[in-house]
Amino acid sequence: MGKSVLLLLPLLAALSGCGALEGFDPELNAVGKQVVSDWKQRPETAAAQFEYTHGLDADDRLVLQVMLEADRISDQVVDEFVQIARRDCWRGTWKSCSARYVVYSTDDPPYGDRRDSGKPVREGDVDLPPDLELVFGPRPERPKS
Repeated sequence: MGKSVLLLLPLLAALSGCGALEGFDPELNAVGKQVVSDWKQRPETAAAQFEYTHGLDADDRLVLQVMLEADRISDQVVDEFVQIARRDCWRGTWKSCSARYVVYSTDDPPYGDRRDSGKPVREGDVDLPPDLELVFGPRPERPKS
């Protein structure tokens, strides 16, 4: 029994060094939750979700996905959803908020088991230029150590 435990120790050490929680940032995760919550408040929303990837072998990155009711989609509506993502990323953390948004229509939804299904209405990076401070106010400050 002692020998098998010793054999497992290197494996456990390796796994703990690149574990699923390695690099997990609660602030970025909270930003993803906030964007989805705000999107779900809108009547055009059929579904919304986010994916947060992190760890030693992955950069911290949010992928924000929303499916809109097909009869309610317009450029203005999609612009408003992108602006919500920008606002929540801007206000949610002092850190870099690397995020991508993907907007789908209920006419061509993605299927969970097929990543290449569903053609997005629009997708892109959530850009956060410095002049957003004029629109959303100052970003949170870095906590003092």
